[in-house]
Amino acid sequence: MGKDEKVKVEFITDLLKVEQVVGENAAQTSVINDIALPGRVRKITEVDATIRNVQAKVIENKVVVEGVIHKQIFFVDDDTGQLKEFTVPDEKFVHFVDVPGAMPGMNVQVHTRIEFVGHDFIREVYVNGPSQVDSVYRQTVVLEIFAKVTETLQLEVVVDVIGVSPKKVIKELLKVESVIGENAAQVAVREHIDFGRFARKIKNIDTKIRNIVARVIENKVVVEGILHKQIFFVGEDDIVFEVSVDERFTHFVDVPGAFPGANAQVHPRVEFVDIVIDTYDPTRGVQTAIIDIFVKVTETVQVEVVTDIEGVKVTKELLKVSQVVGEGARQHKIVMDLVAPAPARKIAGPPDTRFENLNTRIIENKVIVEGDLVKQIFFVRDGEFPEVLEFEVREHFSVFIDIPGAMPGQVVQVYPRVEFVDFEIDPYNRTLIRQIVVIEIFIKVTEFVQLEVVVDLDAIDVLPTFTVYIVQPGDTLFKIAQRFRTTVDAILAANPEIKDPNVIFPGQKIIIPAPPKG
Repeated sequence: MGKDEKVKVEFITDLLKVEQVVGENAAQTSVINDIALPGRVRKITEVDATIRNVQAKVIENKVVVEGVIHKQIFFVDDDTGQLKEFTVPDEKFVHFVDVPGAMPGMNVQVHTRIEFVGHDFIREVYVNGPSQVDSVYRQTVVLEIFAKVTETLQLEVVVDVIGVSPKKVIKELLKVESVIGENAAQVAVREHIDFGRFARKIKNIDTKIRNIVARVIENKVVVEGILHKQIFFVGEDDIVFEVSVDERFTHFVDVPGAFPGANAQVHPRVEFVDIVIDTYDPTRGVQTAIIDIFVKVTETVQVEVVTDIEGVKVTKELLKVSQVVGEGARQHKIVMDLVAPAPARKIAGPPDTRFENLNTRIIENKVIVEGDLVKQIFFVRDGEFPEVLEFEVREHFSVFIDIPGAMPGQVVQVYPRVEFVDFEIDPYNRTLIRQIVVIEIFIKVTEFVQLEVVVDLDAIDVLPTFTVYIVQPGDTLFKIAQRFRTTVDAILAANPEIKDPNVIFPGQKIIIPAPPKG
């Protein structure tokens, strides 16, 4: 069969709905500010820095990334030798990441990481006379920002050919994330706040969403999490106080076609938060928060696609996707002896937990995940005054996860969560606490693939036998038949499991026969 010979063949197509990679890039930016630490500073011992409220917007050929750097500085006072803490006012940053081909309306994923924090001493300054001194430092924070821009693409690809020798049909196996659907919903969290003292006005509210857990059920995603707030308020004598509050929330997001076992990506964002102080009891208030929850549901599919047919003219399209190499999970137990700042009668509820400084490294067939588990532990002091106290613990961990096929240079997505926490107070020395934590680390390894796939055959007598179509929200059999130039009766004949032509549902796979001749 010559290269330009017209042949009669039949082909089978499958509809892929995937995230087409437009482009990705990483950039560094520096945030430099002068800060004044109270007193004379002997040395800075530790800086606890986190990135919060990251938002990204796609403009032409660029991604605009905004966020806030939150820092706590621990230093040794030169006069007393005491270790002190200073919270730096939050610092905003804005940076542009070049992604050629990016356009407004496309999807964007952003990952930020603090690479370096440094402080250079500048001078000492007097505050209200020589008896009070501040130490001024020039602070440099270096951020790494990674941005990936994608667009959801629906593409009918040829998966098999009949009428041509199998030796001439070139195929390649794709393992990709197929998009089932996405949706957004808002949830209102309303709670009563106990300030613990007189509050004259609210100064500001820092919010963070923690411990997000998503569970896919039929046509919905159940999202649970904790809204953590630090409330700064002005009390008597214009003194600023702080109170921390955790509020659990649960919400359902409708995603037609979703099913148990599918993958869910959740992106929550606090849209609005406000606290109204009670006029009759200024020690209490009512808080209202609005959380926007965006959910995307996908499934990992393996499909063998045709990339070429020897001797047949074909139409190809370039597919740029993140191919799944593998995924896996591992549990890790952390056992540690803790020292509380005072004797503990009992632990006051579950601790606040977060993961920081997560780093991944791929070696052949394995992924190494390292990071810090940070816990705020609340306990009731033992003794005559049983007030609730708090202390923070940071625990480093390192976990190996087997991923066959993983190689250096591929991309790792990490999803850690705390599965179990338990504490045991020493009955003889109640400042000693034995802690057991079980964490689960789930990872997915992907690689960027550019592949030309066959989407049509150019020979004259080419007849597609059928197409596998996934029903979308709003579809009817009549609309589908019009789109594929066939009839409702032909679709029903090819799908005997459809008993009622008026009842089809999103996510359902149906066979579309070839259109009638003429």
